[in-house]
Amino acid sequence: WETGRSLPDTSMLTDLAEVLEISVAELLKSDDVSKKKVKDAFITESNVRYKNMLIITMALQMIAAVLSVVGRIALGTAQYGYDTARTVFFVLTLFAVLIEIGAITFFLVMRNNLLDKYPTSTAMDKKSVKRLLLGTYPLALAVMLVYVIFHGLVLFEQIIVGLIAGLLLLIPFALLLLWNEKRK
Repeated sequence: WETGRSLPDTSMLTDLAEVLEISVAELLKSDDVSKKKVKDAFITESNVRYKNMLIITMALQMIAAVLSVVGRIALGTAQYGYDTARTVFFVLTLFAVLIEIGAITFFLVMRNNLLDKYPTSTAMDKKSVKRLLLGTYPLALAVMLVYVIFHGLVLFEQIIVGLIAGLLLLIPFALLLLWNEKRK
């Protein structure tokens, strides 16, 4: 309705007016005040939905990171037999990968739904993609550093490998951030 491509179902007008705290007559008027209230409500709803999508995605990613780290620490300490530790590591890593795939899938599906429902909210979409990338890099870096620390290298080797891996990990995130900024 706010983009001028369609009108709401007449059965929704009463509920819509109630949410906007205006009368149905005011809602149907084409004055600037009514249009602004509808647009503000539209923006608020899309912002809330984008933020909720981002919170759920980041929570799933954190769970995946914790599982991966716990699995690697279990393998690195191996106090209860190496075979058992390997099994724990592989199972936790598998769960971490599946949860990460689920998080990415959830984000992409929800993002596409939100873009369909709120086609004018491209600024919020760009902001949510940027926040996701900026939140995912530290998680990926932390997981990578745990793997480096528990790999059996001496401290100097850990520092060198950690720096190289961190920079290599930064490249795709930086490219995605640049792409996100340039897209329309």
